[in-house]
Amino acid sequence: MENRLVQWLHLKTEPVGIFLGNTDAVCDFDASPDKRNCVIPLLMAASKGKTISMNEESCNCPGGAVGCCFGDGFTRRNPNIHKMLSQGFGEHAPSQMPEHMKSGERFFCSEELALKWRNSVPFSEKGYPRVVFAPMSKWEGIGIPDVVYVFANPDQISAFVTMLGSHNGEALNTIAPFGAACHSIVYAVDQIAKEKPMAVMGLFDISQRREALANNLSLTMPYSLWASLSDDLDKSCLTTHAWKEIEKRM
Repeated sequence: MENRLVQWLHLKTEPVGIFLGNTDAVCDFDASPDKRNCVIPLLMAASKGKTISMNEESCNCPGGAVGCCFGDGFTRRNPNIHKMLSQGFGEHAPSQMPEHMKSGERFFCSEELALKWRNSVPFSEKGYPRVVFAPMSKWEGIGIPDVVYVFANPDQISAFVTMLGSHNGEALNTIAPFGAACHSIVYAVDQIAKEKPMAVMGLFDISQRREALANNLSLTMPYSLWASLSDDLDKSCLTTHAWKEIEKRM
């Protein structure tokens, strides 16, 4: 992981490149459709050195299919997602349904509000036929990723947010939309074509934070933003006395 930005930020795990539609990369692990696959553990494995692939069949979590840009996975796999995300199924819940689903995740106060959110998601089909997650140390053999996903602690996130504005003077360079833990991918993909693309903070899904690194959030961004962060590092906030003080606790 020979990258000056990564070293100066003291990232504990590698940035993960997400390659949409990639069919060429040789992977260490191809997710199997025979088990239910959550995207976050696979991203965590990629951040620790593994190259991993998923296709629509193996990306069999409805929200995961949305996050990985396999279209509208909600309609295909869970058309009642608005019930689960709000107040649950109540007395109409099947007896075998887990208790937490009967009462809902309560991210929204009503089904109508959950549907409003669902209808605002920027669904993408750019993941077909396969998505590859690769650690930065293996990008050279694959190519340029579409977006970059980073696990980072609050100090590192603070530096990222600051540096994203250091070349444009804009106050707003990062957004924090609600979604499942992997949905920052589809939101970041939506930013690629924008005139002023933004990075996307994530891992706010409290139902999945038990799967994530406890003291971390995520930051996902188009590759163009990631590449720009290494420009003028000698003029960045990472050279200041304040950052040197923060480094002492890393």
